[in-house]
Amino acid sequence: MTGITAVETKRLILRELDEDDFEDIHEFKSDPQVVKYLTWGPNSREQTLQSLRKQIAFQNEENRKLHVLAVEIKGTKKVIGNALFMVRDQDFKTVEIGYFINSNYWKQGYGIEIVKGLLDFGFNTMDVHRIYAVCDAENTGSIKLLSKIGFRQEGHFMKNLKIKGQWRDHYLFAMLSKEFINKPENEG
Repeated sequence: MTGITAVETKRLILRELDEDDFEDIHEFKSDPQVVKYLTWGPNSREQTLQSLRKQIAFQNEENRKLHVLAVEIKGTKKVIGNALFMVRDQDFKTVEIGYFINSNYWKQGYGIEIVKGLLDFGFNTMDVHRIYAVCDAENTGSIKLLSKIGFRQEGHFMKNLKIKGQWRDHYLFAMLSKEFINKPENEG
């Protein structure tokens, strides 16, 4: 799998990255609030540019497993975040998703739109069996978002990842295709 078709939600487009996205992406990748629970950042301009070029290069990989997408507000071209769609096991149709958003756009429902877009793409377009997400145990925003959408918490990893010099706990959330398909708001 190489490039993917853009995923559209009510207000957003999840699409392949482009070098023209640099300024918008650097705005949130350099924000300590946005990267608080991530293993990297805040980024310098050079780090953001290197990361963006590496992620764009993924678009040409044969049997591509990692899709880092720009989250663009429809009609504005403003990139407010990244969405990740990572094929973890092709045989068992398992995918991990991730997302982060410019802090100026928090608490406006964009996170829910991003995750629902990824779920729709994974379950309806890619015929995935299971989608999971991992988040820091203190990231209450992501915990609430994933729970609200219908993910189940399946695990609690104790001190499994070092973030900003500190070992952190993480929660594993997952959803099966049959759970997504059987949710009334996902029908039709």
